[in-house]
Amino acid sequence: MDAQRNPSDLPEVQRLASSRAQTPLRLLLWLTLGAWIGVWLLFGLVVAPTAFRVLPSPHLAGSLVGPVLESLQLFGAAAGLGLAAIAAWLRCGLLQRLLPLGMGLVCLYSQFGLSAEIAEIQNGAFGPQGSEALATRFNQLHRLSVGLFVAVGIGALTLAALHARDEARREG
Repeated sequence: MDAQRNPSDLPEVQRLASSRAQTPLRLLLWLTLGAWIGVWLLFGLVVAPTAFRVLPSPHLAGSLVGPVLESLQLFGAAAGLGLAAIAAWLRCGLLQRLLPLGMGLVCLYSQFGLSAEIAEIQNGAFGPQGSEALATRFNQLHRLSVGLFVAVGIGALTLAALHARDEARREG
């Protein structure tokens, strides 16, 4: 006959079982968050600056950087939704649930708002019949786009710190 469990051991057994069930979700959370931070850093620190440094014209560099940024923004929107869902499933704090949603929304706005308008006015701003007013507007939109990109990157790092803090508390 099986040895009887001490009833006081039951909460510890349930905690361990729950922790094991959460492991795949926590792994997915860290992989997604790590990928988001990694691609953001790679794009911002390597891809975009290199394109503008080595390609013969800013227009050509923008033609390379634009599609890459589009992929990153769409990834960011999906990652934000996914990380918020995982955080809710893991019963993380409200900030860990809302921050990735906000970051994902910023990515969507950047892609379908800012990037769309930038693409629409780019030729009018810098083409043969370029307009100074459109060039000014382009520069304003570009600065806003860069600022939002940086804000999302900072948000991702903040989110990683929040989850790391919670992991440390859970372990300790």
